[in-house]
Amino acid sequence: MKLYQALTQVTLNAQMVDDLAGFQIKPILEKPLNFDPTDLYHYIDTTLKAGSRHDENNLLFVTDAIFITENFNFKGTVFESYAQSFEERVTLAHKIVADLNRHVSVNIDLAKHEFQLVFVD
Repeated sequence: MKLYQALTQVTLNAQMVDDLAGFQIKPILEKPLNFDPTDLYHYIDTTLKAGSRHDENNLLFVTDAIFITENFNFKGTVFESYAQSFEERVTLAHKIVADLNRHVSVNIDLAKHEFQLVFVD
């Protein structure tokens, strides 16, 4: 699955992973992400409906950098400092799309209280 799917569709006890007290998102990867998974989760949380089907969401918010540049308001988000100029917003949107479309496998380690994202780079 892709990272954006893992962050919006995998739940534990009917709660999204970032909402679980005591659980941490742990990326297991060789090539680093551009952004922290928690920041990407908060971006997705503002653009997609958690647990919904693909046809219920505007997937352009995770697949189309130009759409993101033109339609997402970066003000008040963790990305605001990266998006001061139009060129910076375009670069930022490309990095968001690159991260969210990386392929992952998901492991929930109950003993360690970790939501492990195993990237298949």
